[in-house]
Amino acid sequence: MSVVRMSGGMNALSTNISRDSGAGVLLGLAAGDQGSGAAYGHHGQLAMVVAYEMLRHGGVEQVRIREALSRLTGGRSGRSRVRGAPPWLHSYLEQEGLKGLGSGPHGGMDVATRAVSIGVWHRNHPLDLVADSVRAANSTHTDRPSAVAAAVLAGTIAGISHGQYGRDLVAGAWEVGQMAKDRVDGDPAFDGDATLLLDSLKYLSSMVGEDPSVIIERIQPERESLLSVISAIAIGAPLHQDPFAAIPEVALLRRRDIDIVISAMVGARVGLVQWPSSVANDTWFAETGRRLADRKKRVDDLPDLFEVEDRLSHGPPGGYR
Repeated sequence: MSVVRMSGGMNALSTNISRDSGAGVLLGLAAGDQGSGAAYGHHGQLAMVVAYEMLRHGGVEQVRIREALSRLTGGRSGRSRVRGAPPWLHSYLEQEGLKGLGSGPHGGMDVATRAVSIGVWHRNHPLDLVADSVRAANSTHTDRPSAVAAAVLAGTIAGISHGQYGRDLVAGAWEVGQMAKDRVDGDPAFDGDATLLLDSLKYLSSMVGEDPSVIIERIQPERESLLSVISAIAIGAPLHQDPFAAIPEVALLRRRDIDIVISAMVGARVGLVQWPSSVANDTWFAETGRRLADRKKRVDDLPDLFEVEDRLSHGPPGGYR
């Protein structure tokens, strides 16, 4: 079910865009987040919050992201727009409101998946990529592993946008993660230690190309965890000549959290092409991704994010006709 359509459809969006620009990352993320359901969930929703932030301002401001998350959880007449909300979100915003920064929860892979837009926008500017990934994470989370995981996934998307794959892709993501770790170590706004996360990524670089089930067995990531992100990067790194072939292979793992990250990676690799399965609001995700890839700071002519999510979660005012 799509509640918003962009003029011209997918064919119009596919022109004048490089296949390796990363422009398809949001469409891929939404496809993985949707799975076999009727609509994408909170991973796609939070990623669009950050995407609109980049398109409006060219960078991340923590207070604005927190305000947007608060609006998402409010919904029409106090009803939440968030679908499949992570355990931390509602209680966090209820308890903390908009008071201060650096007082959020730990963990949850959505803190990383929200950063995929940053990887596209800043794909040629690694210092800015790291800074905005860390700020996006710290909008809600205080732990260093979350900030580093966000930078690692954004760095992965940036690498894919430049045609990297395999062990080179994982090595580049590790370097970005190390830059993020250097940035947050010693910063009193954060707690915890990201060493294990980066060590796991470095270890998995030697396993790129192995059976996905073997990688999962070695790391044994909890579902929807930061280690899920790391495992998915290693599994998706080969990026076959036919990247879409990876999706049914990974589906055999029955790990939707892995699916989400790999679908985002595939989207970044293939660019703006028709997705094999139906994705709610596909042209909206595609057009937003195109503007990120083009670094166009323009969002006013795009649909209002909160109205889109209100309609998808609750239907239009008065119901569908």
